[in-house]
Amino acid sequence: MYVPVTGIAIVIPTYQECRSIVPCLRALAEQEGAFEVFIADGGSTDGTLEQVVGVRVSYPLAWGVAPERGRSAQMNWGAQQTTADILLFLHADTRLAPGALALLQTTLQQDGWVGGRFDVRLDSEQWPYLFIAWAINQRSRLARRFTGDMGIFVRRTLFEKLGGFPPQPLMEDLEFSAQLYRMGAVACLALPVTTSARRWHKGGLLRTFLLMQVLRTAYALGVDPETLHRWYHDIR
Repeated sequence: MYVPVTGIAIVIPTYQECRSIVPCLRALAEQEGAFEVFIADGGSTDGTLEQVVGVRVSYPLAWGVAPERGRSAQMNWGAQQTTADILLFLHADTRLAPGALALLQTTLQQDGWVGGRFDVRLDSEQWPYLFIAWAINQRSRLARRFTGDMGIFVRRTLFEKLGGFPPQPLMEDLEFSAQLYRMGAVACLALPVTTSARRWHKGGLLRTFLLMQVLRTAYALGVDPETLHRWYHDIR
């Protein structure tokens, strides 16, 4: 039987996120319950951590520069800097909805759930973006995989048992979610987090859609994540 949830550690990996991190942190002020936040930076030079230092929040907030850059390495290192029973990994350009942490806690207080994710919505009300978000959520339920922009949460004991996120530069979220599904019941919470549509705006809808399909297919066929990462251009 799992122990009751007593607190949540929110780990946010950042790199060149000076324009996104403050809205992300301020959205957390609307959450209830006990939680702490740790920013695991990858050596930003755009003032990301200066923005973090300047923001005023009511919850415990700490930050540091990870010894190794890369989302997987930063999240694993950030988790080690916290102590709460539950880990929630949140992208810097993603905002939690009010009540999200309370729902997470209520879910994991029930026996059997090992972790999960939220539904996702993009920060645009135009119909193509609404449809994209709907399709992402449905595919996640059917494929039993999910991505980091959905807000991945997991019990710390299980996270440590799995060895954290795999040490790869891309698709670490899909790989971790596959491992999580093999360990027990995974919650797909319908309450959405809101994530930036910046990649879709800058890359174009069709081009971005095709790129995502190529990356997923190539990964399933065994293409090395290092190669895939070169195809996937980070957008800030």
